[in-house]
Amino acid sequence: MKSKTFSEYTHECVCQLERDGRFSTAHLYSNACHSFSVYLGKAVIHFNDITSNNLVSFEHHLRHDGRRPNTVSTYMRMLRAIYNKGVNDGYARFVHNLFRNVYTGIDSSHKRALDRDQLNAIFYGTVKSSSLRRAQNAARSMYQLCGMPFVDLVHANFSTVRDGILSYSRHKTGTGISITVMDETLRTVRSLNLHHYDTRTSEGYRHYQSALRKFNDQINRLAHSLGLTVHISSYTFRHSWATTALHQHIPIEVISSALGHRSIKTTQIYLRGFDAHELGEVNKKLCEYIKTA
Repeated sequence: MKSKTFSEYTHECVCQLERDGRFSTAHLYSNACHSFSVYLGKAVIHFNDITSNNLVSFEHHLRHDGRRPNTVSTYMRMLRAIYNKGVNDGYARFVHNLFRNVYTGIDSSHKRALDRDQLNAIFYGTVKSSSLRRAQNAARSMYQLCGMPFVDLVHANFSTVRDGILSYSRHKTGTGISITVMDETLRTVRSLNLHHYDTRTSEGYRHYQSALRKFNDQINRLAHSLGLTVHISSYTFRHSWATTALHQHIPIEVISSALGHRSIKTTQIYLRGFDAHELGEVNKKLCEYIKTA
């Protein structure tokens, strides 16, 4: 067995990811390792510190600290990814079901989509601040562009729109997408004069993250100024578009294609589904339909 600490190995992985331009994953690796290190009270983590008991205790610590399930899952999945790489490179021994007793799933029960009235208020409510009005225009445009994520909004080349069609590749997955852009939306996006960031470089990634944090802060201040108590993020409008489409009975295959997902399973994570009352109304209509045959 080769000799190297988990902390040293993580640092090497982070450096390699940064050289590959994968700054987001590198950031997640660093955060997960640092958080686990703080929990253990050790500056240096060894591979034999990654035990089932330590992981379960770490999860309890995170939840007690108020971390959301998806945050807990992210930390655990990052630690698992690093550990598995270490196993493959001969720095750690394989342990069957090492991460079995900790949460590594995706919590789809957390309500991330806004309802019709909330969306209407955020998109069309009256605001006096020019910065909040700019955030409002960006948020409305993201929704009108089939729930386009913020990263694609700032990277898409809207000067290439031809006959009302925008073709672009999703920044996250590289999936090609073609969508119709309404004239109103195109005018709004062009008026925003969005800055394009080269997230393949460390400096560009930092500037993009700063812009994203600023936008998230602005849309939350926008919601607060309009009397809404919900906490939102840039992805709220993507989730909201998908959920609204579902409630308008748009086939999930169409929703998945518009979002640029490679799998319908990914799309289902976005959708909060229907509540018992809505399902009851549907059932009632179906029963009445048979009765009147």
